[in-house]
Amino acid sequence: MYNIRYGLNYLRHRFLANNRHGIHSPFVYKLIDTVIYDYRGQKVYRDIKKIAQKQHSDKGVINTLPLKFYHLLYRFCVYLKPQTILLADAEDYITEFVIKQSNPEVQSVSSTTLGIRQVDMILADALKQRPVSYLEKIIPSIHDDSVIIFTNIYRNASTRQSWEQLKLNQQVRVTIDLFYIGLVFFKPGMSKEDFRVRY
Repeated sequence: MYNIRYGLNYLRHRFLANNRHGIHSPFVYKLIDTVIYDYRGQKVYRDIKKIAQKQHSDKGVINTLPLKFYHLLYRFCVYLKPQTILLADAEDYITEFVIKQSNPEVQSVSSTTLGIRQVDMILADALKQRPVSYLEKIIPSIHDDSVIIFTNIYRNASTRQSWEQLKLNQQVRVTIDLFYIGLVFFKPGMSKEDFRVRY
């Protein structure tokens, strides 16, 4: 039943989601066009696959996420150029590898420093960090150009509900729902909008 429900959620997302041509926000359109829909091959993708083959029995899925997520994470990091990144959950070698490949100088921030210093990018698993609650926890470390990437936002009813509640927060300006992950932006001056994007 669990896998059936997850599959139905995926089909519903595909039906409701837009591609770049259904997006009217210049910021989101550019992000989709130059990052999300950039399907050019990269040497790092081969390196990611090699690591996956060594560490995971299912070569197409790592930590419940498709391999293409790690390709996309690399592109996000190259495009957004975060100088500080917080990994909210247990350290993951592949995630760290991808981030370092995008920017060897990026600084990892500890959860113990939340509220003390600001963070450019935050990665959190919605199965472990309930999105709406975690957002309240990290707000003191957020600045105008911060981005949060939540994985597994459709994994179960609780994660879906929490993701929907997060979107109601008035400090959140834009969310982008790619099904496997959700992106949260706080840029002031942007219209408050929520996008479903086919990926």
